[in-house]
Amino acid sequence: MDFPFLLRTLPKLWSPLQVTIAVSLVSLGLGFALGISLGLLRVAIADWLPVRIAIDAYVWLVRGTPIIVQIYAAFFLLPKIGIQLPLFWVGVVALTFNSVGYQIEIVRAAVESISTGQREAARAMGMSAGMTLCSILLPQAVQRMIPPLTNELSNLVKASSVLSAIALFELHKASNAIAASTYKYVEVLVLQALLYFVVIQSLSWVARYLETRVFAFDGELAIEREQVAMVRA
Repeated sequence: MDFPFLLRTLPKLWSPLQVTIAVSLVSLGLGFALGISLGLLRVAIADWLPVRIAIDAYVWLVRGTPIIVQIYAAFFLLPKIGIQLPLFWVGVVALTFNSVGYQIEIVRAAVESISTGQREAARAMGMSAGMTLCSILLPQAVQRMIPPLTNELSNLVKASSVLSAIALFELHKASNAIAASTYKYVEVLVLQALLYFVVIQSLSWVARYLETRVFAFDGELAIEREQVAMVRA
């Protein structure tokens, strides 16, 4: 193992690593905005068959096709409909499309996991279905979403390596270029794996902190506060 080579190569991978992190975080953020909207819609109007079928069909499409097919679809189909984007944003579109399909199910499962007793208590207080969903169920569901969302972000970081297929110069693409020019395949592979590991573990630690310290939430306390607020009103 050529350790001096690893030390010389590490700075060259810093910019591609930033691209990997950026495309993953932007995709997760956009995916969450769309996923939470569609997930809540899926819960709120579960009895409206056309919308439910449309959302479920989207989820099935995402889960039933490989990420590489979705990336190529974004790369080749977007120009066909007149949308010209830089490679970074083509990658964001592809990863977001993929992530939304999983985040819809994360949101739906988290909301539906809240006990029905809390829904009944909120409705007994006179709260509407929308208020119950947004004020009682969603805040509790957010805490339950954090572990699967962390896993989804980890998957996006790893899936971003497939963007090398459309020549986005992210960590995997840059590593391959260095390995091909230096013939240090083992060293570059080890360094690449180490960087992915550090990024994913760091994200896991941040998510664990958020879950235990920031988003800790007591559902029964929330209902009591709503009751107090309604009495005072």
